[in-house]
Amino acid sequence: MALLGDYLRRIRTDLGLSMHEVARRTTLTPSYISKMESGNTFQTISAHGLIEFSKCYNMPASVMLEKAGFTPESEDDLPGLSSYLRLKYKAPQQAVQEMEIAWSIIKQKYQVGS
Repeated sequence: MALLGDYLRRIRTDLGLSMHEVARRTTLTPSYISKMESGNTFQTISAHGLIEFSKCYNMPASVMLEKAGFTPESEDDLPGLSSYLRLKYKAPQQAVQEMEIAWSIIKQKYQVGS
């Protein structure tokens, strides 16, 4: 759980979110978020908690399950384009939407897989 906690904290801080902002965007409490990020309080994460973090951080739940050690790592389980742009470049929402439109045009034109 320590690996997952570190991962959750890194995503939250990379997105520039406080624990209170994550709590506001989800049904989780700041206390629960803090405990999850510390990685020492819980032995596992509930499906509800995993889904809430996943939706808030716009990350696939499968990536979070992998970080929690519930599934084997896979090179093919990369974050989606919008998640990557937000995390890596701190791209604003409008830029992310424009990039997704451009990517859908490129995929259609060149028949590129998802």
